[in-house]
Amino acid sequence: MSPKKRQRRKAAPRRPRTTDQDRTPATGGGQDTPRTGPDRTPVVLPDPPDRRITALWVALTVLWALGTPLALANLLFAALDMQEAALATSGDPTAAPDLSAVGNALIWVLVLALLVPAASAVAAALLRRRIAAIGFTTALVVSAVPLFWVMPPPDLWDALRAHLSG
Repeated sequence: MSPKKRQRRKAAPRRPRTTDQDRTPATGGGQDTPRTGPDRTPVVLPDPPDRRITALWVALTVLWALGTPLALANLLFAALDMQEAALATSGDPTAAPDLSAVGNALIWVLVLALLVPAASAVAAALLRRRIAAIGFTTALVVSAVPLFWVMPPPDLWDALRAHLSG
């Protein structure tokens, strides 16, 4: 066998002789016995995080990240369809445009852009998941600031109330 493959045992380092201070009193005979061998204290490893909670955070993040742009696109297309319908009926002043599609699209935008990250941040805070709470709070700010900049909350509330009241 080649010397590289041969495993040679290194001599274990010798322990210094035990003194009277290192000896522990024996339980039975009253004689002092030296402490030999390694310390057998178990090492406690932290449990990994629950995979279901991680899957929940991933699902909520995907719902927010993909749902918000899709809801905004739906709102845009509903508004364009309403505008096209209004131009088609421009000869008839008594015809009122149907705003239910725009109202439904607005509700989807509010749910996906504001409600999902807000509820997720609250759930993460209650479950004591600091990083998830910070991430969802950031997602809420990223969604709310542009939305409230384009349409202030009083105007948004008036549009929502008009849609829900009929």
